Amino acid sequence: MFWMYALSALIGYLIGCISFGYITGKIFKGKDIREVGSGNAGTANVIRNYGWVPGLITFAGDVLKGTVAALIGKTLCGWTGVETAWIGACVAGLAAVTGHIWPVFLKFRGGKGVATTFGVFLVIMLWYSLIVFAACVVIIAITRTMSIGSLVGTAVMAAVSILFRFFISWIPIPTVAIPVTSVALLILVLYSHRANLKRLAEGKESQL
Repeated sequence: MFWMYALSALIGYLIGCISFGYITGKIFKGKDIREVGSGNAGTANVIRNYGWVPGLITFAGDVLKGTVAALIGKTLCGWTGVETAWIGACVAGLAAVTGHIWPVFLKFRGGKGVATTFGVFLVIMLWYSLIVFAACVVIIAITRTMSIGSLVGTAVMAAVSILFRFFISWIPIPTVAIPVTSVALLILVLYSHRANLKRLAEGKESQL
């Protein structure tokens, strides 16, 4: 079974390495998005520098690759049982976010992993992620600060996964791998946002 998890992780990582921010920047402007603005290949930097259409395409693509990676992992590992299917989804999804942040095709300079993380959450915690996403859209609309909504949303998803796995069973979390993965994703997102956290503390964070 280990080789199925390893294969899921490899496929997930390679899917995550597909940078839609880089691709849209080249298509719409003929430039590397990492050379403008914050230097990040994610949705917020694309919106600020290239506009909403390229930004939304970037967001949709990055969400999609997280979802596709998790579904592939779930399918590959699901033939031995429900538990292994969910673990496969978690392994591949986590690998996809890692690939998004550190893409081998772009010298390990990618995005911050939030949209791809959301794509993974759509597979492993669908209804929770939709509710939290709606709340995050409101937060971003009010604050005009993408990083606040992103960080709050990822943290809430990690908390929800723990709460509904261990303490509440309204909509059960099927395996402990999901809260473990949610916390790991939160750690990755916090790490990739370390500069944003500093700017937020200083009141200098960029707005949309």
